[in-house]
Amino acid sequence: MNHKGKYDAGKWSPRAALMLLLAAVCVSCVLPAAALGETLTCIVPDGQYVNVRNRASASASALGSMHTGETIDADPAQIVNGFFSFTFRERAAYVSVRYFEIPEETHYIVEANGRVRLRKSPGGEADGFIKPGAQVYVAAWRYGADGKKWARCTGGQYIAAQYLRPAQ
Repeated sequence: MNHKGKYDAGKWSPRAALMLLLAAVCVSCVLPAAALGETLTCIVPDGQYVNVRNRASASASALGSMHTGETIDADPAQIVNGFFSFTFRERAAYVSVRYFEIPEETHYIVEANGRVRLRKSPGGEADGFIKPGAQVYVAAWRYGADGKKWARCTGGQYIAAQYLRPAQ
């Protein structure tokens, strides 16, 4: 508006400029979240499949299925009741975290103040300990139903990601 109360398209009011600035800040806060997604690979025994569901429940209706080697892009921060949320055939869909992993094949060093518990599955039953400074070979990364990240090591044991750092 100009001083006479009429709109002047050639000038920005302080309020309009502030609104534009706030919108730009909001967009910049939202955009990086999309980059948090990871590509996960389906891992089921040959001949079997994973149901893709319309809700985060094993009893929900199936929208389709996935087989070993097929991938999804999902944000692990969005795990719901042990299911990844993702888009399947242009629809919101869910698959159990138990059947997906991120292949890695890299060495890591255990970094902790004391020994670290190994597990039989992500967040599952204890299966021994490993000492700080030990080197482990990570074959893949998995997620537990609670959204925590786990390394699948050679031998099939799992170690929480928080205790690992890349080997130099």
